[in-house]
Amino acid sequence: MNSIAPKSFSFNTINLTKTLFLIIFISVCSLSIKAIYDIVNFNIFPGWFVPGFSLAVLVLNALCLYFVFQMWKIEDHSRLLSGKQSAFLWILIPLSFICTTSVHGFYPFRSDGWDAFLWFEPVMKINYAIAFLGVVTSIALAGTYVFSRMKTTAVIGLLVMALLTLIPNDNCYNPFNYWWIEKIGASSLMYAPNMYATLFVTSGLHGIRPKSAAFLTLGICVGSLILGIGHRLGIIW
Repeated sequence: MNSIAPKSFSFNTINLTKTLFLIIFISVCSLSIKAIYDIVNFNIFPGWFVPGFSLAVLVLNALCLYFVFQMWKIEDHSRLLSGKQSAFLWILIPLSFICTTSVHGFYPFRSDGWDAFLWFEPVMKINYAIAFLGVVTSIALAGTYVFSRMKTTAVIGLLVMALLTLIPNDNCYNPFNYWWIEKIGASSLMYAPNMYATLFVTSGLHGIRPKSAAFLTLGICVGSLILGIGHRLGIIW
């Protein structure tokens, strides 16, 4: 269990956790609903994709809303999990970053990842840096959570890391990104799956249906793989 903290400190950190959690929820819901709006009128996708994608987004957002309400009931960090269950939840975070990069051929995690990083243009360097640092940072935060008494700090670090994925980082020209590229030069959509994963894992770490949270995060990883590999093979777009 988490270390005992003064009541005022606990109050401040739990409210900070809830606030960050809510900001991530609002951000990922907005991004995902905007994505539906952006792709609905394009016919380059197979007939099943837009309805299936839309349904998946609506279900994910509804599930996240449930977890928001449950998180808001928590009064302190005393319910933070420990042991194998928490370790498994943490493992899913770096895994989710690797799965998300499948849409870009798993860069920067390929053997020539560093060479690719050097010759890619600035926006994609940001994209690759987010993926690489996401994996490294989440592993470091997992170690902090599992092997020290700084569990609360690790959870807050995870939430902050998820917010940093909102930095515009993808200028691949496809229907998901057209509007973003025209308005600001790059999209923040690519790492939305990792924001969903963060919401589920954070909930699980606070003792809110941890098995369901793990199952949903695995679903995010599998869904990201299907989307990415489907794109690379030209099946989806």
